[in-house]
Amino acid sequence: MGISLCMIVKNEEDWIEGAIQSVRSIVDEVIIADTGCTDSTLDRIRQFDPKIINFPWTDHFADARNATLAQARQPWILVLDADERLASQDLIKVVEATQTDKAGYHLTQRNYVFGNQVFGWTPNKGEYEEGRSYPGWVDNPLIRLFRNSPRIQFHGAVHEIVDPGRLDRKLKFGSIPAVIHHYGKVRGEEKVVEKQHFYLSLGLKKIGEDPSNAKAHFDLGIQYQELGRHAEASGCFERAFSMTKLPLALLYQAISEKHLRNYPIAAGLLRRARSLGLDTFDVHLELGNVHLAEGQLEQARDEYQECLKLSPKNPVAAFNCGLVHRKTGDVSGAETWYRKALELDPAFRHAAVELATLYDQTGRFEDAVRVLKPLVAREPECREARLSLAKAYIQMNSTDGAIEVLRAHVEKDAVGLSLLGAALLQKNQLEESCRCLETALRHDRTLIDARINLSRAYALRGDHARAERYRLSVGA
Repeated sequence: MGISLCMIVKNEEDWIEGAIQSVRSIVDEVIIADTGCTDSTLDRIRQFDPKIINFPWTDHFADARNATLAQARQPWILVLDADERLASQDLIKVVEATQTDKAGYHLTQRNYVFGNQVFGWTPNKGEYEEGRSYPGWVDNPLIRLFRNSPRIQFHGAVHEIVDPGRLDRKLKFGSIPAVIHHYGKVRGEEKVVEKQHFYLSLGLKKIGEDPSNAKAHFDLGIQYQELGRHAEASGCFERAFSMTKLPLALLYQAISEKHLRNYPIAAGLLRRARSLGLDTFDVHLELGNVHLAEGQLEQARDEYQECLKLSPKNPVAAFNCGLVHRKTGDVSGAETWYRKALELDPAFRHAAVELATLYDQTGRFEDAVRVLKPLVAREPECREARLSLAKAYIQMNSTDGAIEVLRAHVEKDAVGLSLLGAALLQKNQLEESCRCLETALRHDRTLIDARINLSRAYALRGDHARAERYRLSVGA
């Protein structure tokens, strides 16, 4: 049974070839809806002999999807986005599914993310090469393989789906254990934020057209939440719950109320969600987070322990247990849990930084370096890790290491410049040290360490008047 690959694109020159190539061996035609490409996307796919249709953008993803379906000539349709892939080991599952009498199939969209403190996050065990470089993902089952039939269409201006509830009940859909690897949230912060704002505008339009659509309110809440606009997100989730009475909306509302520091409200929402049957890992985790924020450490510990019962290999629960121990002054217990979190997720940034901070405060500078070096190598943009690593190097008198970590990244970072100045002072490079420390103070006059080091540097240079001025300014 032949398969048509249907895609909609706009400026996807960096991703489009990989998407088509991943399934080229099983599809018989490639249909592309161009919604306004201005880069080399279309040139890059000519090699696949696609059928390209120009589709003027209507602020409606389902319209664009359905335009590609109308052009398909094969009995089955497979739908992908440009930033998605299928692994070669799963292609046979897709082919075999087309030999059945089902109307279509759910595949698992695996949304890779860098952060593990994301609702529904699953740690990566590395079974797929396509996702091996990412710490984890969030799963989303979607109907992306289905028969070529005018009865099967996409619905939704944004987050469009094939929804069995809106189709002929005689159409029967199944599931196959094939993964769609989706890289939408790991494409770079600027691209992700741009896409979030785009989805937000579509979500607002969707509600304007259909204010009684509960899913539209819920989806809009997700967009507000991802953009950090939690007051607006909370209102969306509240409206979604009033329409559906689904406790999941309460959980999401509680997360936004927690970010707004409305802790009693958040706790009440979580308990209500649990009373309605949503007794899940995420509910216990968020209750623990609320208790932790309010300093209710025993209650927080109990909730995190419940999380570990439900999901023993989740690094977030282990890390948060470490936070509780740290706040109670149990350094050994905190270290044990932080190390456990890193064993479960070696790329866990917060766990690495917290563990290194603990080592730094207890004089274990070599251990701090050991923890932070791989993190900085993997994520050089992580300012907190870079500064912590530089501090540990300086404490060890390993000035070359500190300078290497700092020099390429400080720019207008006052703390980074202050640390670089301290490292240069250790190497007796006095003129450059003074220049860095003076620049740091121009950006932030409150840096006491920079003043102390400037006093020392000028004294070593023989400029005792300036040295005395900076020494006296420390206590000013």
